[in-house]
Formats: sequence, C-alpha cells, structure tokens
Amino acid sequence: MFHYGTNYWRPPNPPRNEHRLHLNKIKNELGFDLVYLRLLWNWHNRRPGEFLFDEVHEIFDICSEVGLSVMIQLNLESAPYWLETAHPESRYVNANGHAVELGAQEATPSGGHPGLCFHHTVVKQVAEQYTHQIVTEFVDRENLFGIDAWNEPHNEPAWCNNMWGNAGDKLYCYCEGSRQAFRNWLQNRYGTIDTFNDNWGRAYTEFEQVQPPVLGGTYADWLDWMRFWHDELQANMRWRVQTIKTSAPNMTVASHSGAVPPTIPRAGAMIHNFRFAEEVDMWGTSFAPQAFGWNLATCAQIIELTRSAARNKPFWISEMPGGAGNIRGFRASRIPRPKDYYKWNWLSAALGSTGTIHWCYLTERTGHEAGRFGMIRLDATHTERSREAARTCGLLKKYEDVLDSAKTSTQVAILYDPDNSSLLYGMELDDFLYGESHNGYYHSIWTADLCARYVTYDHLSDIREKVLIVPMAMTMPDRVADAIVDFVAAGGILIADALTGMFDERGWLRANLPAGKLAAASGILEGEMICSSPDNDLTIPTADGTIRDQTSSNLIPMDPIYHGPPITFSWPIQGTVPAHGYLVPLELNGARAIGHYDEMVLATHHNHGQGQVYYFGTYMGLALSKNMPDAHRLMSTILNEHTTPVVRGDRLRPRLIAGSERSLLAVFNDNLEHEVTEAIQLPNSYRSARDITDDTPLEMTDGSVTVTVAPDSATVLVLE
Repeated sequence: MFHYGTNYWRPPNPPRNEHRLHLNKIKNELGFDLVYLRLLWNWHNRRPGEFLFDEVHEIFDICSEVGLSVMIQLNLESAPYWLETAHPESRYVNANGHAVELGAQEATPSGGHPGLCFHHTVVKQVAEQYTHQIVTEFVDRENLFGIDAWNEPHNEPAWCNNMWGNAGDKLYCYCEGSRQAFRNWLQNRYGTIDTFNDNWGRAYTEFEQVQPPVLGGTYADWLDWMRFWHDELQANMRWRVQTIKTSAPNMTVASHSGAVPPTIPRAGAMIHNFRFAEEVDMWGTSFAPQAFGWNLATCAQIIELTRSAARNKPFWISEMPGGAGNIRGFRASRIPRPKDYYKWNWLSAALGSTGTIHWCYLTERTGHEAGRFGMIRLDATHTERSREAARTCGLLKKYEDVLDSAKTSTQVAILYDPDNSSLLYGMELDDFLYGESHNGYYHSIWTADLCARYVTYDHLSDIREKVLIVPMAMTMPDRVADAIVDFVAAGGILIADALTGMFDERGWLRANLPAGKLAAASGILEGEMICSSPDNDLTIPTADGTIRDQTSSNLIPMDPIYHGPPITFSWPIQGTVPAHGYLVPLELNGARAIGHYDEMVLATHHNHGQGQVYYFGTYMGLALSKNMPDAHRLMSTILNEHTTPVVRGDRLRPRLIAGSERSLLAVFNDNLEHEVTEAIQLPNSYRSARDITDDTPLEMTDGSVTVTVAPDSATVLVLE
C-alpha cells in the first residue's frame, strides 16, 4: 500500500475545537489515509508522574470515525520544565561552556527545547517512563499505524535557532555527563592509556585527564569525538525502540532524517543515518527541495541516499513541504508549485518510496514558521497546493499495485562514510566540500539514467553493482582499501579521486598514496599535493587561525599551477577539466596516463585482476559540481562504457516502474525553460501507453514511445 498523509497536530496547532473539521477534510476532501501526531514531552508530562492524553484520545476517536490511521511521533526533545528545575546539571552545554536553558523554538513552540542531555541517568529514566506511558495508553487503538521514535535524529542542540552564535555555540554536548561518557568510550576503544596516547599523539597518564576537543589543529580528537557521538546517538535510538517494543513487541517503529549527509553538510549535528536506520522497522527523510534550491538530480540523490540507508526496509518521504519554508520573518523559501507535488511524488515513487507525509496540513500560527508550511490556510480553505496533493494522492493510490511490486535496480555504488565529514569539520569547520564532491558525481549518474546505492565502510562486502565511485575519501582504514581492491580484482570498475586514504583511521597522514593495496591496484604512486582551484586566491593565515581575505598588492603573484590548471584528457574523451581542490601528480607504476598538465600526469587508467581503475589527480567530483562540461562528458563516457540503464533518454530522464502485470514510465524534464519531446525506447514489448492524468493514448513505434514533457515537470505513463 502506498501511504499518503500529513503531519496534523503539534500542540497547540490546530486548536482542540477544530479537530473534527480538519480531520474530516483530510480524509474526505484530500483523500489521505494517515496523520502524524507529535506528542511533545513537556506538553503531556507537566508534573512528575502526571500524564495528560485526553486530547490525543479525542483525535484518535475522530480519526477512527472518518477512517484515518495515526502515527504517533515520540518527541523527547521537549523536556518538562519541572525536570530541568530539579536537575539543572542535565542541561546541554556547548563548546564555549554555556548551558542551554529550555525554551520555545520554531519547531517546538510549546517549549522545552532542546531537551536535556541523556548522559544524565535521571533524564533517561523519566523519558523512559513517559515513552512507556504513551505505548501502554495507545497500543490497543486499532487505527494506530506505528510510532515514530525520533523526529529528525541528530545531536539536538546543534540546530537551536542561535542566529548570533559562533561555531562553538553550536557544538554539543560538553556537560560533565557527556565528558565522562566520552572518556569511558575512549577507554573501551583503546584499552590502555599508552595505546590511546599512541593514537592521539598525546602524553596523558590517565583517561580522567582527557577532555573533548574545543580547539582546531589536530584530527585524531575530532574524529573520535564525532565517532563517539555517532555511537551514542545510535544507542539512544536503539533504547527508544527497545522501550517501545518492550510494551508492544509488534509495533511498527519508524524514524526519519532531517538532513541527508553528505548532500546536506551537517557534520556538527553528528548525523549517521545508516546507523539510525539499523534500529527501526521503517526509515524516511524530510524532503524540502524548494527550501534548499535542489534540482531534480539532487532530489533523486536525497531519495537514493534514504533508500540506501534503509537497506531493504520500507522507506518513505516523511516530511514533504505543504507550503513555504521558514528562514526568518521577512525571508522564506519559495512556495511549492502544484506541479512540484506531482514531480516530487512520482520521482520518489520511481525510486522505491512507499509513501508521502506532508509537513504540514495547517499553516503554523506562531514564531518563524507562522504563515508557512501548511497546505491548508488557517481559515480551513484549500490552496492550489492542497488540491494538487489530493489529485496526486489519488493517482498514486490508483496505481499502487504497480508501486507495491516494483523493485529499484541499481547500477552504481557510491562510497560514503561520516569519518570524511568529521575530518573535514576538523579542517574547515564544515563538510561542504565533501558534500559537493558527492553531489557532482551523482549529477553524472542522474544524467546517465542510472540508479545508485550508497554504501559505507561497514557495507563494502555486499556491493553488487558494476561500478564503485569513491569521492574525496580522505580518511580510510586499511581494511576498506583492501576491500575496494578485492572488488576491482573480481571485475569491478573503480572511479577514485586524488588523495584516497590520505589519512589513516587515526587521522594521521600516510607516507604513501593511494592507501594500502590501492596503490598497486591503481598502478600509481601519488606525488606531493598542491592546493589548486580555479578560484584560488592568495590567503594569509593569522595567529588566531582566521584567514585574511585582503592581501597586499606587493605579494608575489601565484603560479598558474595553483589556479586549477586544465587537465588535458586524451582518453576516453579528448577534452580539458580544470583541477579542483587539490592537484596531485601521479607517478606511473603500471597504469597508463590519460590526462596531463604539461608533463605532469594527472589522470590514469589501469587494469587490475578482472577489473579496472580510473584515478584522477584532483577532485573530479568538485569539477562536476561546478558543471564543467568536459568533466560531465568524461564521466558520461565512462559510465556508458560499463553500465546499462533500464531505460535511457537524451534530454529527458525516464525511470521505469516495472509491475507484475502493468508498469509505469515516469519521465522527467529537468530543463527549466523548454518543453522537450523525445522517443523513449522501452525494454519490454508493451502494447500500449497512456498518460495517467487523462488516459490520453500515446503512439508507440517499434517498442518506443514518444513523450512530451513541459519544462521542470514530469509525465507519467501506464504501460500495458
């Protein structure tokens, strides 16, 4: 079943006296089947041991009457004030040493944000009591669909709306509970203080002397600090799920990400979606293309990352915008257009999503979100968005037999690991470049009409795709390098950027690159790295670590080698691509040169075992993200040589949703200005094609169908 619904209630919106009006509208006018209710901890647990759920029961009763299922959203990031008053030591503390008092925030207008630190036993005990009370209160409700254990899991205070804060004000948690938990984690990881000192390069005599990092300049401590939080947040998710299932073993427990690294840089929020998804039955993502300015390629990338994290579990779009997103009072994202809902929903369905939930139904009333997000206005009148959402919902329901049986076939694997984001955070205070490198490569995959599966360092053994892309993997354990070599030797195609495995697992620079056995498999050794990009400028570091942008005109001009010189390719295309990020000369050790700058080799190809390695002496993903034409032509040629899409377009991007008895062809036009007409060759002997919106038949000739798609739009055909 393809579920379609909306986030409905985040108290105090909508008001209690309006529930019957709105819930009837959701079911009978929009045709949705599911609503989310966010149960804020401080709203329902205002005094110790006292729980108020009468309004929630009223909503359940009305939903049962009209035929709506309910997903409860557990929210522990809204702690009750009585608990803060009794235990002020449990407040989150940032890297600058400031404790955060509970308060109201745009996404938590009823207060209690950002919650209290779970490294304090009393917080966890009271939260467990509240969670248990929710489960026992509602487990017997026949229309309870499941429980969302954690809305947008991350290190919660990192997203506090602190417009005036610096980096230290947005990095958590440095309370005494978290500090001690970190020391315990280090001792479990390293065993002895001597082993720990060898890895960090320090001179401690006992673990009690160790503090989490607050200064830049070294990488070992930042890598371990963020690994610690990845482990701790996954453990917190596991605890939530176990608490729910202790009282309701058969309960469907879900969660969904609020950011999808590496596409959206969020290293400081300590997000590891693959780890979170391991713990739940169903995974999802928030999805706001209009807020971030995503093109269709990035939309597809977000969906494929979400499906990859789910690892064969059901996944869906958990928050698709109902209206404009908030920024500040006079600044907001654009309002989604009706055609966006058709386009976004069919893109997600084509890539395997099992449902869509909107954020949200009713326009918000207060704070930064006031007047935004809702598809229905406060006076309960429809918008053109709500009408289109209802129409699209009906079409998805009409063809859910196809959606239920379809499987997504992937041709390319992409290696992603949060350690690289963490390392970049230690370098740059954000992981933007790592995300851009991934975004660039994915754009080429999208235009080649291929589907991708992301794998982490923990999942290399199950790669089934022909091609593996390794973007900007600056830190890499030897075991990962060895696994990549095994993949190539068995017949895989590896595409890798410069400085693969530059730092070992400790965050220490390797003497020889590429890392480990990759050097022999690639047939090269890397030379000395040079910072080089087309937009490179003279910069002067200062004693406090800041960068001076204004420099003297008397300084020596920079050599062209630092300005992203052109890499001239002789194979598999003839063209030039400017170096981006770093320029690294490659010494041939069995490989053949395919790209040069003057006499310097900067791209190679090598056969290893039954497979092949393409190695670039720069960050090709960054060049792709800057839409360098020859970079995309190069990647397109390589991908076309080694993969075959299920269906292929020229200017249109078709995706086949193959059912058991009938199929759907979703065709996307990512040109923002021009209508495109194109013949799409189909892989099977379908006899007829009709547009699902009006049943208009389309002409088929020799197994191909001619499709016309408006600018920045989608057309969906049923094939029989």
